[in-house]
Amino acid sequence: SFCSKRSSCRCQTSRDERMDFKEFLKQYKVKDLPLPKALVTLPSKKGLFHAIQVLTDQHLLSAPVVDDDGKLLGILDTLDVASLVVDMEAAGKKSLTDERLDKLMGRSTRAKVASCSEEDSLDQVVECLIGPGRRAVVLKDGKPLSIITQSTAIMFLHSKAKEFEALMSSYVAKDVCTDGVITIDDQATALTAFQTLVAQGVSSLTITDESGNAITVVSATDLVVALGHEQDKSAILSELRDRNVVFFVGDSRKPDKRFSHTRAPIISCGSDLPLSQVIEKFATTRVHRMLVIPQGTRKPEGVVSLIDICRILTKPLPEEPFSV
Repeated sequence: SFCSKRSSCRCQTSRDERMDFKEFLKQYKVKDLPLPKALVTLPSKKGLFHAIQVLTDQHLLSAPVVDDDGKLLGILDTLDVASLVVDMEAAGKKSLTDERLDKLMGRSTRAKVASCSEEDSLDQVVECLIGPGRRAVVLKDGKPLSIITQSTAIMFLHSKAKEFEALMSSYVAKDVCTDGVITIDDQATALTAFQTLVAQGVSSLTITDESGNAITVVSATDLVVALGHEQDKSAILSELRDRNVVFFVGDSRKPDKRFSHTRAPIISCGSDLPLSQVIEKFATTRVHRMLVIPQGTRKPEGVVSLIDICRILTKPLPEEPFSV
């Protein structure tokens, strides 16, 4: 349980307060969320390179894949792209090929795409967000209208923070985060980083120096963005083999300074930062995960993501479990 993992946990929220949060969610429907005004979709017959360009240009982590009639077929995620790149390199391919999307979507998680309607209540939707799919597509007559991501949920919670302030005040970052981080050495190649990321089934890794200090984070999105900036996307495999992971990440985030040995900044929060401020930092930075680092050090003790926050706010108290 969240409460038992640390003796310092300040989780003293009453069962009634937790039930109030579940009731709070039930007051709202999907249509009350700050949903994207224009949904970006990917035609299933288009290729990987088209999808990469769309995700990069639109600053997206994923997009629904649709058939010729606009009906939902699945979702393409940045981790799907990373999985394909790693598999092609393992198979000894010389270059990345422009695969069809209907053969790529969902390859990283194999999770069923969660869907909902505009009239569904938010307590049901949050359960989808903390599952393996991590998002839900809003459908009408089988066609996607919008998509609900963990970022959407955080923006909504941030806008309503005053309504459940007492609950959030019971937690700090170290109470909510996932203990430990998956790391990779700062001398590793970009290829090794993405191989590790795919093997571990995670969206990001923390890059550390020989002393265990955090330098930055590498994610599947960095790979997609780097591909989006390439004129010849098929040549990425050789670049991944040769490039240092730290500089690959830095340069992918600053395409105007390609191969300039730049370093990407790290976004983190202190171990004792109140949950309300953690949510505010997520809302303002628009990142999807932050390292939790004790004050005065550079060694992370955990990572907090949007999914951790969704879980902690909907999880029944272990002392008095109750049905949702």
